[in-house]
Amino acid sequence: MIRRFSKTWWLIIILCLMSVTSCSSDIGEIENQNYATAIGVDFVDDEYVIYIQMIGLGSIAKSENGEKSPPKVYVSKTKGKTFIDGFFKAYHTAQERILWAHVTAIVLSQSALEQGLGNIFDGLTRYYEFRPTPWMFATKDSIEDILTASGFFQQSSLNTILHSPESSYEQSSTIKPVKLNRMAREVTEPGRTTYLPSLSVNKKQWAINSKKEPKLEINGAFYLKGQDFQGFFSWEQLKGMRWITSETQRASLLVPEGNNPEFVAVLKNQAFDIQPIKSNDNFEFKLTYLATGLISNRMKNNVINIEAMEDFTQETIIAEIRDLYQLGLKHNVDFLNLEHQLYRKHHSDWKRLKEQETLLREDSIKGIHAAITLEHSGSFKNRKIRIGE
Repeated sequence: MIRRFSKTWWLIIILCLMSVTSCSSDIGEIENQNYATAIGVDFVDDEYVIYIQMIGLGSIAKSENGEKSPPKVYVSKTKGKTFIDGFFKAYHTAQERILWAHVTAIVLSQSALEQGLGNIFDGLTRYYEFRPTPWMFATKDSIEDILTASGFFQQSSLNTILHSPESSYEQSSTIKPVKLNRMAREVTEPGRTTYLPSLSVNKKQWAINSKKEPKLEINGAFYLKGQDFQGFFSWEQLKGMRWITSETQRASLLVPEGNNPEFVAVLKNQAFDIQPIKSNDNFEFKLTYLATGLISNRMKNNVINIEAMEDFTQETIIAEIRDLYQLGLKHNVDFLNLEHQLYRKHHSDWKRLKEQETLLREDSIKGIHAAITLEHSGSFKNRKIRIGE
């Protein structure tokens, strides 16, 4: 019994040692892999220019003394007649296997958008290692500058809008970030207008020890209908987008706009509805906006009634939505996706009307209704606090 028991324990010890050896081998292999974290695509002189970003593991993990190494960002640049051809050329100098499952961002240039997304989407969705959830962006800036921009406090590019746009969007909702799977779905939906947020490098706002340090920002959006490029529009032009996006979580508004503002309202818990109404052989649209909010800052004491403040806020939001629609009329861009509403709710009429040059008319908007409840204006109630107080 003693001899048999000993043999059993020896077998267990041997298996444990084999397991430890196997784990050590795996760890060594992981350290030697190349983890692609972002992809950039440009189109120049009838060739695709492919950028691949890799973040050094030392930029993410702390050293033994608890300090981080300066961020190391590797960026590869290759060219090819097709999207995949450019990718394969990156393998020539990869040194180790490149893993694609950790790609969390894709950046396209304006020229790549103008060329069309078919070749790019085909390459991204056909290879099994690519996940369908990277964030999608477009840019007018240098893609290499976008991919090498760092975060704060020696953080790597993984700690930027490029890889984590949702955190800053929750704090201040401007243009909603878009993932690859949503983008791929929307460009194939009939009558749908979609967009890619525009990334830019802001070289003026931040400085470290009095030395300017570039940081990423979303400065607008590029619009597409299907795969047809419709143009770039700045954030200032697209301010009304935050009110028609149901996912908007927190947005501030200077009321009234212009040179003589009274207060700042912060809106949240919003909802936006579009109701098509048939009129003769065509359609009009009734728009409804609902939200709650608060007053975060008072500049003057002219408006002291909370109902009046709500009215001012509603009028300003209605004006921004109407300006957005007028911008769409001017450039033939359906920012509000009115055509897609017809496709969903009045399909037979949509099939009849889609042959028109445009479904957007000056009188397509029947009315815009807004209902806003301002819950409170801070601990000092509803007045501006003077310095003397």
